[in-house]
Amino acid sequence: MTNVLLILGAGGHGKVVADCALATGKWSDVAFLDDRYPGMGSVNSWKIIGKVSDWLNFINSFPDMALGVGVSYDSLRLEWIDIMSHAGVVFPPVIHPAAVVSQYASIGEGSVVFAGAVLNVNTCVGRGCIINTNATIDHDCRVGDGSHISPAACLAGNVTVGDLCWVGMGAQIIQGVTIGKYSTIGAGSLVLKNIPVESTAYGVPAGLVDCQ
Repeated sequence: MTNVLLILGAGGHGKVVADCALATGKWSDVAFLDDRYPGMGSVNSWKIIGKVSDWLNFINSFPDMALGVGVSYDSLRLEWIDIMSHAGVVFPPVIHPAAVVSQYASIGEGSVVFAGAVLNVNTCVGRGCIINTNATIDHDCRVGDGSHISPAACLAGNVTVGDLCWVGMGAQIIQGVTIGKYSTIGAGSLVLKNIPVESTAYGVPAGLVDCQ
C-alpha cells in the first residue's frame, strides 16, 4: 500500500477523484473503501479493498497513507473529513494538472479541483470542496467548507460562497455577491444579488424559491 491514495466511495465521483489523483503523478495507484464490498471488488481496474468502516484498520496498518473522499453528498463528505482528520488522517487536496490554479490561491484539505477549472489570485477554497470540470473562480473569492462548484459554473471576483452550498452546472454569479451557507443555486442561473442562508435560487436572473 505504498504511495496509494485510499478513496472513500467508489461511485461516479469516486472514479473521477481516482482518475484525477493518478493524473497528478503523486500517487502510484488508488484503491477504494466502499460499503458494497465484498460483493463488489473493483471499479474499472481499481480494487475495492474494504468497507468505509474499515478505514481505521488501514490507517493503523499504514500510518503514512493518505485518504480521499469520493462521495458527492456534501455534508457526508465533510463529516468524514472532520471525523478522520481528528484521528490524524491526511486528506491532501487533489488538483488535476489541467487545472489552472494561482500560486496565491489556497485549497483546503480533502478538496478536489478537476480538469479545466481555474482558480485565480487570492481565492480561498475550504475543506472538502469540489471544484468541478471547467468551473472558473475569479480573484478574491471564498468557497466555504463542503461546497460544490459544478461543471462550467462561473464565479466573478469577490464572490463568497458559504459552507455546504451547491452551485449548479453553468451558473453565473456576478462580482461581490454572497451566497449564504446551505444554499443551492440552480443550473444555468444568473445570480445578481446576495442569496440568504438556507435558500434555493434559480433562473435568469435568479430568484428565491420556496421549497417547503
